Amino acid sequence: MKLRYIYALPIFLSALFIFSSCTEGEQPADDVEAPNYDVPHTISADGTAEFDSDRLYTNDYSNLLHGIFMIAGNSRDSEYGHENYRPELFPDMMEERAERWLTLMHTMDRSFNDGGRFESYHAKDGFESSSRLDLSIYPHLVYSYHMHHRGSRFDDEMLYERLSREPGNFITSPGRYLLDEHYSNGRFYNDDGTADYESMSYGLGGLHGHGYAWIIWYKPGGEDNMGLLTEEMLAGFLGYTIEEMADVYRAVADRLDDAWVEEKSIYDFGDGTTWKLDAVGAMLRGKKAMYDFLYMFGDGEADDELARDIFDRTVAMLEGVMPLAEPWGLPERIEFTEQGAVAGSDTVNLYDWYQFLNHIGGGFAFDRERESTSKFITRYREDLFDELNAFFDRSMVGAVDYHIGENGRLVGAVSFEDGSVTDDQLYVSTAGMFLTMAGNIYTSGDSFARADAWDDVDDSVAERSRHLYDLKFDHIELLEQAAGISE
Repeated sequence: MKLRYIYALPIFLSALFIFSSCTEGEQPADDVEAPNYDVPHTISADGTAEFDSDRLYTNDYSNLLHGIFMIAGNSRDSEYGHENYRPELFPDMMEERAERWLTLMHTMDRSFNDGGRFESYHAKDGFESSSRLDLSIYPHLVYSYHMHHRGSRFDDEMLYERLSREPGNFITSPGRYLLDEHYSNGRFYNDDGTADYESMSYGLGGLHGHGYAWIIWYKPGGEDNMGLLTEEMLAGFLGYTIEEMADVYRAVADRLDDAWVEEKSIYDFGDGTTWKLDAVGAMLRGKKAMYDFLYMFGDGEADDELARDIFDRTVAMLEGVMPLAEPWGLPERIEFTEQGAVAGSDTVNLYDWYQFLNHIGGGFAFDRERESTSKFITRYREDLFDELNAFFDRSMVGAVDYHIGENGRLVGAVSFEDGSVTDDQLYVSTAGMFLTMAGNIYTSGDSFARADAWDDVDDSVAERSRHLYDLKFDHIELLEQAAGISE
């Protein structure tokens, strides 16, 4: 164990014990206060922050948080902070952005988190809650664990310590809330008590942070992360034991099995087989954690077979969708038919497209296989690695070629037919998710490379990669300035 982990361990464990002891007394609604920063919904061509109907959207805060993380985490000296690009980023600017992440995370936790319930938006004037819950926020909301898990990239001991312990409530309360308030007997429910493909996909996707926490705790390589905790402490922290999580996943598997339509490679929960793209991605992400969890913690051969069945159907869904993709993306709605997946919309909503890519390739990614996990792709479908890398590579090239408007900024939507721009607004959530997705998948193929490899790749690859880096920093600086979080 590195010296830094020995140094951090006592404080880390005691802090997590404090957090886990407080999970029953969540932050009451009366304590929610107006945020320190007003994150806009869109940014005008001249850089002005714009607010939709004078609202502050939870999702915009969440996606700005993701974007700040990805720029901070990848500003290491082998990547954005390499001497081939911007060596001044490492370590000072890298650490400064990590501090910004902490500041914005605390703002969200204090102002938007009511015991794990995150309302869709608040009125900017008076900061009154919408009293509306949108479950689609949750699958990527819980993805904020990525900064917590990658805290060791930051050399400053105190910063590492803060990243290890301060996000505790923020990264676990959403999963606890979903299980406590929106789940029963294998079904996830919308705010109005109905269950459909959206509630099932967003609920299962929103639960993946809980599943992944236990997976990290158990697998080799997690000793310097969740593995620092005892099983009892992590169970108290998450609110659900290994056995309880396994029971949840088995019950969900039963409901999924009842709804599976073999001929269409999709689920029908009574509301048809035309799905929103972001729901497809959320289901894929949720099922990845689900089958690995059951394989790792299940009860013998029956759970092993169940995990394999879940994997096979996850692959069937993914392979049903990927052939439909154009270089500029997938449509915002997909109709699953017996002849294959077809477009259910003529629009590529870039936020949903970037979400889909990050669900597959970011964090506990579909192709992330480590010791003690199922390694189903390696064992049964090794060809998928090359398939996915080619898919990610084509998608990244397409994003650079088709998603940048005349002013050099990301647009909001393009035509599925030909990739032409249909909405040229710059949305904060779209830009934040672009930064997150691109930071995760841009080196999957051969078209882009990290800065430390630019001297060893074709000039065209280095030039394309530099252009992508410039796009990332142009957008993160614009987002930070519009939100007032940078100096």
